[in-house]
Amino acid sequence: MWKTSRLIGSIAIIFTMIILAACGGNNDNEGNNNAANEQNNNNNGDLDLGETNIALGTDDYVSNTSNTYVAKLLLEDIGYDVDINQTDVGVEYQGLADGTNDAIVGAWLPTTHKSYWEKDEDKFEKINTVTEDVKLSLTVPEYMEDINSIEDLRDNTNNIGEDLDWEITGISPGAGEMEIMENEVMPGYDLEDDWELIESSGAAMASALGDAIEEERPIVVTLWEPHWTYNEYDLKKLDDPDERFGEPDDVFSVAGNDFEENSPAAYQLLENFSIEQEDTQEIMSDIEGGMDEEEAAQKFLDENEDLKEEWLEGLE
Repeated sequence: MWKTSRLIGSIAIIFTMIILAACGGNNDNEGNNNAANEQNNNNNGDLDLGETNIALGTDDYVSNTSNTYVAKLLLEDIGYDVDINQTDVGVEYQGLADGTNDAIVGAWLPTTHKSYWEKDEDKFEKINTVTEDVKLSLTVPEYMEDINSIEDLRDNTNNIGEDLDWEITGISPGAGEMEIMENEVMPGYDLEDDWELIESSGAAMASALGDAIEEERPIVVTLWEPHWTYNEYDLKKLDDPDERFGEPDDVFSVAGNDFEENSPAAYQLLENFSIEQEDTQEIMSDIEGGMDEEEAAQKFLDENEDLKEEWLEGLE
């Protein structure tokens, strides 16, 4: 009987030790898992993200959407959740003023977006120059050899007015370039009486340009750099001797006044972010070729690791 009790006691001790070892193992695993989760939640070390939900505003012009999606991917890479609000330009700036948008990377200043900027400029802060020396112009195919200046439209050189039914193919009515056309270029070159500026969209304008070139027909369009059509076609900008389009703009990243305080690392990234026109046009060409904006932006980042490292400097 005593031997039986001792045997039972030994078995109980062994069983207890097994249970304790298992519990200890579970605690160790739980501790390891917690440590791993903590590490995952702090991949950016001491980086001060602040508010991590960010809304980037953009219009629907592919030069601006291209750069906006690059910025989105960079911000997500350092830990932000980013939404893109794509609207027309006026709504984009209104969203920046009322807090619907936290920042934009496509502010064309001082000329193209002047009216939108001046309406609420006390609520905005320029962060950095994204792209320098961007130009607006009336543009024609290179094969229109005798049409080289906006004055040729005014003077109806080689009956260009009749050939085009006196129409200039424009873009969206709310665009800054259309405002400049209506308020500066058309009256400045005495085009108002004969010529009509046709409203369309950026995509419709580019499509009309491509169709005309395919058939080698004349066409005059409102265009700007950077734009993918300059990569695709042989084009020339019409001279603007009276400088009615004004000096070339720079493109800026702009945010609401509290953005730096609310999301300091995002502000720092946008301080780092600048891109050459040729690079933007490369992304635009991929989009025109069928990629969506985010896919094209990711392709560019994958193929330009040096630029990505430059933009993320101090943030990894």
